[in-house]
Amino acid sequence: MKKIITSLAFIVLSAFAIAQENYTIKMNVKVEGMPPEMAGFGDQDIITYVKGDKNKTEITSMMGNQTVFFDGKIHTVLVEAMGNKSGYTATKEEMEEANKRSGSADNKPKIEYTTEKKMIAGYECTKAIVTTAGINKDAKENKITVWVTDKIISNTAKGKKSNGAMSVDLGDLKGYPLQMEMAQSMQGMDMKISVTTSEVTTKPIDETVFKVNTEGYKMSTFKEYSEKMKAYQAPH
Repeated sequence: MKKIITSLAFIVLSAFAIAQENYTIKMNVKVEGMPPEMAGFGDQDIITYVKGDKNKTEITSMMGNQTVFFDGKIHTVLVEAMGNKSGYTATKEEMEEANKRSGSADNKPKIEYTTEKKMIAGYECTKAIVTTAGINKDAKENKITVWVTDKIISNTAKGKKSNGAMSVDLGDLKGYPLQMEMAQSMQGMDMKISVTTSEVTTKPIDETVFKVNTEGYKMSTFKEYSEKMKAYQAPH
């Protein structure tokens, strides 16, 4: 469950991977339809800082915090939950290779742009419907409603947006998505997931924002992390 929500956050991270300006993006993720004991996963705040090819995404919720750094070459992911601190690093090439292995030309999303428009966080957005195979193996088809702007420099045309464990594929969507809605059925639960941008600012960002501090975290390589996730996802 947490991986579904986190993968949406990685759309934000990946979409800004080659942005050439200063952006601070504030978003919120809400998931409806979850049982009370998992409600802490259903509301997350996301702040993404972008400066040139550097970015940092902070994800906070009642269940824990996650910070993702990218300096143009190396991804660093730090997770703090239930008193435990862990993390991993991955090169840009490792992430791209993982995306290639999980991709499929036969399942390339279909994108339908509409004429509907609305303002989100001061940016004019166009409504698009992305039809994809879904974010889990059991999903036959999934429709994601996306409100996208072409006023923010970004690159969402590189295929899957992934955190190494799960991914959401927006295909060749042109522009940056400021709002998304999708329905998802998993483990007998029918959920509605929404991601909404509340604020976009273009003020200069200090370099110290992108400084990585792994003190106190149990770090691993991307290969070690991937093997751990495979073992976790394997049938027991």
